[in-house]
Amino acid sequence: MNNRTFSFIPRLLVLAMFLLGTWSYTQVSYSTYHQQNNTSKLSFNPVLFAADSITKHFDFQSVALKTNSNFRFSDLVREGTGPLVDSLVLDFPRFRSALDRQNYLDISGEALIFQFGFVTKPDTLNQETHKRPSYFGFAIRQRAVGGFNFNKNYIELLTRGNAPFYDQEFSTGHAGMNTSIYSEISATYARELKDKLWFGLRFKYLMGGLNFTTKKFDLSIDRIEADDYLEVDVNADFRVSGPIEFSLDPYNFVQDVGIESPQEIFSTENAGYAVDLGIVYNLNPDLVFSAAITDIGQIRWSKDVKQLTLDTTYDYYGVDFSNSIDDTESDYKSPEDVIDDLTEDIRNEFGFNLIESAYTEKLPHTFTAGLRYTAMPSLDFGMMYSNFTSPYYSRETLAFSANLAIKNALSLSPTLVLLGNDQLWSCAAGFRVGPLQFHTAISDMGAIKNPAHSQGFGVQMGMSYVFPFALHP
Repeated sequence: MNNRTFSFIPRLLVLAMFLLGTWSYTQVSYSTYHQQNNTSKLSFNPVLFAADSITKHFDFQSVALKTNSNFRFSDLVREGTGPLVDSLVLDFPRFRSALDRQNYLDISGEALIFQFGFVTKPDTLNQETHKRPSYFGFAIRQRAVGGFNFNKNYIELLTRGNAPFYDQEFSTGHAGMNTSIYSEISATYARELKDKLWFGLRFKYLMGGLNFTTKKFDLSIDRIEADDYLEVDVNADFRVSGPIEFSLDPYNFVQDVGIESPQEIFSTENAGYAVDLGIVYNLNPDLVFSAAITDIGQIRWSKDVKQLTLDTTYDYYGVDFSNSIDDTESDYKSPEDVIDDLTEDIRNEFGFNLIESAYTEKLPHTFTAGLRYTAMPSLDFGMMYSNFTSPYYSRETLAFSANLAIKNALSLSPTLVLLGNDQLWSCAAGFRVGPLQFHTAISDMGAIKNPAHSQGFGVQMGMSYVFPFALHP
């Protein structure tokens, strides 16, 4: 198949990864979930403040950068041996064996502009009128959610060709990208329903700036043995909302992709909504349970919308050079003409349709649950479970942490994170000066020594005012 057929795909991938790497901030580190009095953990659950003695807080300039994947850089690239001992080499067999059936490289999260919240308490609790403490919060964030995912069969086809599958039907499965950059304004209301049980709701108004999503991108090859030809089916559906422009050639191939106005990436003209629900329950004075589901919502993308679609079945009979041997024959056809005819045929079959039509994208959502046990006033232990679900894959994470407070001024949360079959060590730390607290987190401590073996390295930092700062309720 002619290389120009999908020559624009690498450009799209490079462009999308550049946007992700440049503009996106990730979710807060798992090691902050049980860290004492760190309000950045409100991203996981709108009422996690109730697990501590936080009655008022103001947070600003909290940023982070992190990636998650189910494979490592070192699975593909390794140090050479023998004559190549001073070189890096591509090890495709090892890379194929390291992959799951569905694989991902995920970069998604947030940059907190500012956030505040406070608890209101009635003078007396009245069981008849149900007067109990309530919480009100407000936040503004810049967020980017998304990533790249692909079926293992893509790597099989790219590294081994179709020879191993020549006598059977072969499908690449789905590959795609789902990336959104948007602003978020949220309001939170929470209430103590009964003693030590809090329920909270966070409503988010979303203003989208950029979306790139792949609804379909797969290829199948089936050998039709009776007539000895290959039937090639290609399905693709790419949707973009934002300042990204496509240029088509006369055959409707995408020959160029560009960004017209980069500042429009942060446009606010695509409206959407989302909700978060959370609970915190003190089972007893030393045991706290929490659970939440976040980002149940969607964005309607209607500004600068482009949609590229392709749905084609092509019968490939091979290249016939039988008339290209003797140039004295009347039916002689030069090899160059044979290739040109094949190229022309492919171009006529694989042109894209470019239309403009609004569409709706649901957000990836996350379920989290945690349990914290207080061993002593300055030390507790926590467990957290997280399930992240995107349109094409999900990721489960389990984390165990020890959370230490030193003289009410320094807090540490070393955390063991179980991600699939891998174990990562992460750590969060907080330092307080009066009501001002500085906090930071590293998601994979081992990546500092060997970045090539990392599957989820990230750094988070920020600052907040917390009143009062106490160890536990």
